[in-house]
Amino acid sequence: MFYTLFAVLLLLVVALKYLQTNGECCPECQTSREDAEYPLCPDCGWIYEVPGEEDEDYEQAKEEEDLRF
Repeated sequence: MFYTLFAVLLLLVVALKYLQTNGECCPECQTSREDAEYPLCPDCGWIYEVPGEEDEDYEQAKEEEDLRF
């Protein structure tokens, strides 16, 4: 009986850990991301990746490097 209760408790804890639906969190400090348009974490300064945006500076540097050769 004890092993069954322990297994159920363990499954419940794992399910609650991975099924949290509180939104996106910062991968560095686990702070909840409230403003999706603000690209920085207010606590640690982590820079969120914005889908669809490329690093323009990297592209320009690569184009300049290609033109030199």
